[in-house]
Amino acid sequence: MSATPQKESVRELTFAGLLSRYRPFLLDLRNAALFALAYLAAYGSSRFFAQRTGTRLWLPDSVLLCALLVAPRKKWWLYVLMTMPIRFVPGFRPQVAAWFLWLTWANDVGKGLLAASLLRYLSGIPIRFNSVRRYATYLGIAVLLTPMLSAFFGALTRHLGLGHAFWPAFGQWFLGDVLSALVITPTLLLWLSREYRVLRPRLFEAIVWGIGFALCLWYAVLFSRFDQTIVAIYAPFPFLVWAALRLGAIGASSGLSLTTLFVIFGISRQQGPFSYLIAHHMHFLQLFLAILALPIMFVAILFEERHVVEAELRESQEELNENYNHARDLAGRLIQAQEEERRRIGRELHDGVAQEIALLNIELDRLESMPAEQLAEAHGQLSALKRHAEEVAKSVREVARQVHSVSLQHLGIAKALAGLCRTFSQQHHVEVKVETEPIDELPDDLNLCLFRVAQEALSNSVTHGHAKLITVKLARDRDLLRLQIQDAGVGFDPATVVEGLGMVSMRERLRLVGGRLTVSSSPGNGALIEAVVDLDKLQS
Repeated sequence: MSATPQKESVRELTFAGLLSRYRPFLLDLRNAALFALAYLAAYGSSRFFAQRTGTRLWLPDSVLLCALLVAPRKKWWLYVLMTMPIRFVPGFRPQVAAWFLWLTWANDVGKGLLAASLLRYLSGIPIRFNSVRRYATYLGIAVLLTPMLSAFFGALTRHLGLGHAFWPAFGQWFLGDVLSALVITPTLLLWLSREYRVLRPRLFEAIVWGIGFALCLWYAVLFSRFDQTIVAIYAPFPFLVWAALRLGAIGASSGLSLTTLFVIFGISRQQGPFSYLIAHHMHFLQLFLAILALPIMFVAILFEERHVVEAELRESQEELNENYNHARDLAGRLIQAQEEERRRIGRELHDGVAQEIALLNIELDRLESMPAEQLAEAHGQLSALKRHAEEVAKSVREVARQVHSVSLQHLGIAKALAGLCRTFSQQHHVEVKVETEPIDELPDDLNLCLFRVAQEALSNSVTHGHAKLITVKLARDRDLLRLQIQDAGVGFDPATVVEGLGMVSMRERLRLVGGRLTVSSSPGNGALIEAVVDLDKLQS
């Protein structure tokens, strides 16, 4: 009884493994099938539209260019090859020689590959219309350069092979490519790039706009009379401006595409004023939509770019306010630290040196008041007072060394570090190993910076890390000077520990000399503090 569920579980695991293994292939197969259907629909629609209206709007090039811009470069060959048999599908194939179909296919594919390569090189991936510079780059490549080259070779093929006049063929080919690249391609590309996500905060507004715009186009294109041509032409304009100002580039481009589809539908049914206008001027549709699309798209992109700049400005303002508050907090903590240091030095002078000197004065007064016959017996006490005076002098020197290292000024950073580690080891009863290389003379501010960093790092290792073994290394690697303080203490997690004033002061000291501080640690593995200074930048 238990064997059947076990076999089903194994079967499910095997199927899941196969699905995971072949998932990329299945996704590529799905994308290729969707592309084939879209390209076939675009090819059939363009052929039908050209036969009914005599105007060329070449939609397959928009589908191919979008696929090349979205898909990885190594898979371009798949989409290119899939377009070839679609040109020969019965019912869609024009009544021309096969060689002409092959040449036009090569022309369209070459145009798509050239446009995709140049756009990827100049604008990067993904292709976005979020700045005027990027949109101008797209216009220069996909709307002007590649359609012009394609129209030249296409018109030349028609002229030499079919006997058509060159310039009319060039104008028809060029305007058809321009219209599809100007109106249809941006819409497809923006929706494929999932730019529709920017509409989610304004979903209700987008739905209201879409319904109102569709009704407006339906009336203007299909039901308005021939004597209402001006009304029909300008009716979509307020909705397009609304989309440009409120819905961004994807709203504006979608509105332009809807306008194109409605106008094409009305012309194909020979209804509305647009069919009357195109009957008198075969290039009216291309010119009308081109003149309408350019300002609308530029307005949409300018407003979108302004929103991006405003968002960046707000972020910069917030960061500035945060830095200002941090600077105020740091200044307050610095003043507090200075006062704490002064109180510490005052306590050491008062509780240590001052009391020792007071004891010396008491002993001296006592000796001074002794009778002359007892002074000879006080020789031993004088020796003890001498030793006491030496200890007081030693305490004063130690306080002075903590405030300012004389050895640093006269002997250099290497020997000053050695002396600091030796004194620190004696005071705190820890083992401190020192490894220094001979270092050429360094600027005084850099010497002081490294000395203070070492002081603070040693203090942190004992105070917070409870380390009994500390290693201090000073080395130079070409133009990089490295100071490392590594301890075998308890360690900590840098992500969860807030930096104290000591760490902040170390970073600030290094920043002033063009250096950087890195801290590496983990619980139970000690800590490593490394200060790195680029001497080449310091000298420059």
